[in-house]
Amino acid sequence: RGADVFFVLDTSPSMASKDIAMMTRLDAARSGIHTVLMNNKGTAFGLVAMGSEAAVLVPPTLNQKVFLERMDSLVPGGLGDGSAIGIGLSKAVYHLISSNAPKKCLVLITDGENNAGSIHPDTASKLAVENGMTVYVLGIGTKGSVPIEYTDPKTGIVRSGFYESDFDRSALEEIAWLGGGRYFGIESVRELGEALSLISRKENVSQNFYYKNTQEQIYDRFLYAFCIFAVLAWFISRIILKEV
Repeated sequence: RGADVFFVLDTSPSMASKDIAMMTRLDAARSGIHTVLMNNKGTAFGLVAMGSEAAVLVPPTLNQKVFLERMDSLVPGGLGDGSAIGIGLSKAVYHLISSNAPKKCLVLITDGENNAGSIHPDTASKLAVENGMTVYVLGIGTKGSVPIEYTDPKTGIVRSGFYESDFDRSALEEIAWLGGGRYFGIESVRELGEALSLISRKENVSQNFYYKNTQEQIYDRFLYAFCIFAVLAWFISRIILKEV
């Protein structure tokens, strides 16, 4: 079997910031994940959506259609205003502990710091390593004043304006370091593609397949069955029904 890869995707309102090739950060992340799935048919992908809460939307699966449908349904702010990074990573670890995949990794994509939940990201990252998993972190977004627009899922009100983006990169680097992986700063589509491609190569598993064809002659079985039924028919006709 191939590797198991769990994406932990931030859906906080700030992921609606439009500073990655005129796309929102969430849309840019989704676009990159789409490409990864297309190029890794033998890998099982899982998805955790993260806000002030976190939820496993897709356990590791080879069904890319289901994965993409669930991922594309996400909206900024759908799980609250915060970023429960520790909870999101922990949920992914929990679902991978029992996996027998030769390689297992978590890919955190976020534009902020941990500010919600009762589990510290460093604790979750250490737990991942203890269970044979690698943690990669993609800090997505530029710094400074960036345009933002999204519809509040709770009220339906469209919010727009400018967002002052300035997250602590060092905290995200610490998560990746403790998780035995690597931190990537993402400010463009090119950097996003390069980061995800590198992770794919590192976590790639060479899969071997073999086909076994077997042939079995069953003519004699039909012949025996025919003889039995012929004798049975003769017995019923001549002995029981006494037909001439």
